[in-house]
Amino acid sequence: MKTKPSTMLIIRFMIAIALIVPVQSSIAQQKKTLVFDTFHGQNARNAEVFNGLLPQSASAVVSVNEAELNDASLKDKEALVLFSLTKPLTENEKKAIVKYLRAGGSMLLIFDEERRTPLKTIGINDVITPFGMSLTEDAPVRHNCGAIAEKSEICADKRELPYSGGRSIKGGTVISKVNDEGNYVHSAYTNLPGNGKLIVMSDGMSGLLMGGPDGVRFSGTGPSDSKYWGKDSKVFMEEVFAFLLK
Repeated sequence: MKTKPSTMLIIRFMIAIALIVPVQSSIAQQKKTLVFDTFHGQNARNAEVFNGLLPQSASAVVSVNEAELNDASLKDKEALVLFSLTKPLTENEKKAIVKYLRAGGSMLLIFDEERRTPLKTIGINDVITPFGMSLTEDAPVRHNCGAIAEKSEICADKRELPYSGGRSIKGGTVISKVNDEGNYVHSAYTNLPGNGKLIVMSDGMSGLLMGGPDGVRFSGTGPSDSKYWGKDSKVFMEEVFAFLLK
């Protein structure tokens, strides 16, 4: 029996739709991937915490990297997260990260004071200096002084953040400042080519979601007897990730 031309057109149309829909569905299901590096002594548990801070609208996921960073591990990734490195970056890793950022990638760098993250040993300034930013030596501020992020493009409102022993940052646009004398910078960012972003934090306490509503500035002498000031770590980190993925 011969099939009418109009019927053949309908069949071809339905076949075409059947082929297109799975492709569109696959594209819709693809998620942006943030690489959380653990090859340099970082704690993988923080990657799990960060997964819970990502905006649902961004359709993103944090993936742990356990090997040396290179072009392949950074390819097609939305952002690289370096949180409190304790082991040195190799020269090849530095080159790969700089290349990635110059090609439109983004990075969130959370560093800390010298006894936890040795600046020259890690070599992180070799990575961020090409983009006009650098971390300083430890800032001489008081214990448990905190930091303040004013309302900005990143923060929807003023944020109170923990800070107790860290560095300052040179260059970039300031996000938050240490809440003590000296005009030290707690976090800053710069825009990169191709919608990339480089966000640098000079202390790891906000990334660890420390601080709370019962915190008391300048209290204590160490972790065991301090009520760390800074009640907005969680919302601040959510805003940082939203901006990173914007």
